[in-house]
Amino acid sequence: MKASLTPTPNGPLHAQHIVALKNARGKTIDTGESIYLCRCGHSKNKPYCDGSHEAAKFSDRRLQAPGGAPAEFVGHAVTVVDDSSICAHAGKCVDGAPATFFVKGPDGRVSVPDATPVAEVIAAIRHCPSGSLLYKLHGKVVEGFATETSVRVEENGPLHVSRATLVGDAQPATQDHYALCRCGASKNKPFCDGMHTKVKFRDAAGA
Repeated sequence: MKASLTPTPNGPLHAQHIVALKNARGKTIDTGESIYLCRCGHSKNKPYCDGSHEAAKFSDRRLQAPGGAPAEFVGHAVTVVDDSSICAHAGKCVDGAPATFFVKGPDGRVSVPDATPVAEVIAAIRHCPSGSLLYKLHGKVVEGFATETSVRVEENGPLHVSRATLVGDAQPATQDHYALCRCGASKNKPFCDGMHTKVKFRDAAGA
């Protein structure tokens, strides 16, 4: 069966056939074929759903408008593809290639591929956990970053999904890897938008 994650209406994420659910240290903690994962932020049994979304009156309403076509920034050897609408603001790109990511333009953020050696640009993009950044070589998008089908739980942060289909109208830039909110505060549900940092989301029971 094909691995998938389905956001249930105003409820948890239903993960099916994902092979492995991993903790922040990369250790497999569950191999169940059908797992319900909390995304309201209130479960006392994180990362699993315990039904707290009902008492919390969790809403999965997407407050941020869906993005349009990803922007493309063409360099001499590599093209940066940027779907900023699903950015989780993890900062891996800026840390990895600050001269390339980002400068502000009249229509939003702009990447400058040729400002950094190609290998460094690619390495920074491959560390982007949300999949909002991809790259093209010879006109073709390069994917296949992930090597296994899994969901990794970031401590006090989102779910990092690899090689599993997200079911529903909201779609990531790539099904190869993307990040889903589990603090309940994202304005771009089901995707992470970095709000877990602002709301000081914690995994501890009762947080």
